[in-house]
Amino acid sequence: MASAPSHAAAKPGRARDGGAMRSRPLRRNNRRELIGEIARYLGAVSILLVGAVHAQQYYGAYFSVVPTIGTLFLLSFIGAGILGTVLFAPVRHRGRWVGDLILAFAALGAIGIAFGTLVSLLISEYTPVFGFMESGYRLAIVLTLLFDALTSAFLGVFLLIVGPQVIHTISDKRRTR
Repeated sequence: MASAPSHAAAKPGRARDGGAMRSRPLRRNNRRELIGEIARYLGAVSILLVGAVHAQQYYGAYFSVVPTIGTLFLLSFIGAGILGTVLFAPVRHRGRWVGDLILAFAALGAIGIAFGTLVSLLISEYTPVFGFMESGYRLAIVLTLLFDALTSAFLGVFLLIVGPQVIHTISDKRRTR
C-alpha cells in the first residue's frame, strides 16, 4: 500500500489538484489571438498615420490644388480615417462572427489603400501619374512608404490569423442552410 498518490491514478485531462489541465493548443490559440489583436491595433495606427501624412500633404504642402492627385490625397485621408477607426472600434460586441467579418473587410480596405498608395508613389518616381511626377525622397515620401509597408504587414498578419476563422464560419453557415 503506497502512501503517496500515484500519478497513474490521475484521470487523463485533469490536473492533480482536480482542476482542468490546459493543453498546448489552447495556449497556442490564445497566443495567436493576442498576436492578431496586436497586429490589428498596430495596423490601425499605421493606416491612420498614412491618412495623416496625406492630410498634411493635402493641406500643408498644397496638394489640394493639384488636379486629380489632390482629390486622391483627400480620399486617401478620409478612407484611412474611416478604416482606422473601424479597426479600433469594438465591433465584436455585435458578435464574434460579425465583428471578425467587419474587421476583415476593414483590414482588406486598409491594405488596399496602403498598397495603392505605395504602388502609385513608386510609379510616380519614374513616370507621371495623372500628369504629376515625384522627384526624390523627401520626408513625407519616406514616411508614406514606411507606414504603407507597416500597414500591409500588420494587417496581413491579422488577416492570416482571423481570415481562416471567418472563412470557416461562413462555410459552416452555408452548410446549415
